[in-house]
This record gives sequence, C-alpha cells and structure tokens, in this order.
Amino acid sequence: MASNSTKSFLADAGYGEQELDANSALMELDKGLRSGKLGEQCEAVVRFPRLFQKYPFPILINSAFLKLADVFRVGCISVKFLKHLSTE
Repeated sequence: MASNSTKSFLADAGYGEQELDANSALMELDKGLRSGKLGEQCEAVVRFPRLFQKYPFPILINSAFLKLADVFRVGCISVKFLKHLSTE
C-alpha cells in the first residue's frame, strides 16, 4: 500500500528513522491526514493504533480521535473504511 509519495512524506518527517516525541508524532500523522494524496491519508490512518500503543496518554488519544473524526467528516469513503479498521 505504501507508495513512493507516502514513503517520502514519512521519511521527510523522520518517522521511523528516529524516535519522535508524542506531539511531533501526532503532528506528522496530521500532515498525512491533511495531504491531498489518498495514499498518504491512508498511511497516516493505519499508523494511529501504533501511536496509541506507544503513547497511551489520554490527552494525546483525545486529540488524535478529534483529528480522525474531522477526516471522517470530510474524507473520502476509502479513508473512512481504513479508520474503521484501524480502531477495531
């Protein structure tokens, strides 16, 4: 599922290459959610469960779900489906 454009957005963010703090990781995933490219949006959505496992802070999880809810409200059906799968 990962395309070259998706990998570049994650590589540019340094995600996976170095440890990010919770806020930085959430901001990078938010950039992916707001991307105009469907592949980057999907990649960001499927990375949210990992964020929740790594940083189980209530404020972070609340913020992340608000971001996901916003994408769900305005996003396309493919991203909605992935969000449903990632939260199961």
